[in-house]
Amino acid sequence: MNARHFIVAAALVLASCSNTTTPHDAQAPAATAASAATNASAEATVDGVVIHASTILSSDLNEISARRYGIARESDALFLLVTVRDSHGNGVATDAVQLTVQSAVLPDALAPLPLRAITTDGMTDYIATVGAKPPASVQFRIDVRKDGSNATMAFTRDLLPR
Repeated sequence: MNARHFIVAAALVLASCSNTTTPHDAQAPAATAASAATNASAEATVDGVVIHASTILSSDLNEISARRYGIARESDALFLLVTVRDSHGNGVATDAVQLTVQSAVLPDALAPLPLRAITTDGMTDYIATVGAKPPASVQFRIDVRKDGSNATMAFTRDLLPR
């Protein structure tokens, strides 16, 4: 499996369950409470660029993905993956959109969350980790700007004890 197919497959796995709150023009399907405990995601389209954000517990990452992204498979960390693609699923220039991300483990206030760019086969993904020990709720807010257009994606990931 080449790297591009791997990233697309990983993104599909991460997006398989979602729970979102969608202010502005961000769009994502709602999910059941059981799915919310498994994964959370959101998606927005800004001037033909599709931005998708999803989460997974770092400990649930497979070994190949953890190595590729340089993420420790810790039990108390949440992995955030943000993909930026054109409407056909192709990679876009790294400066195509400006992303500003904030996160918080509730009840804390939102704080900036730096993203790290990972480029493979012309596809750039943005990643970050947030430390959180179950039970917890982790809130994300992602502001997207492209030229004069913008969108905001907001969602919460509930972490339940195993």
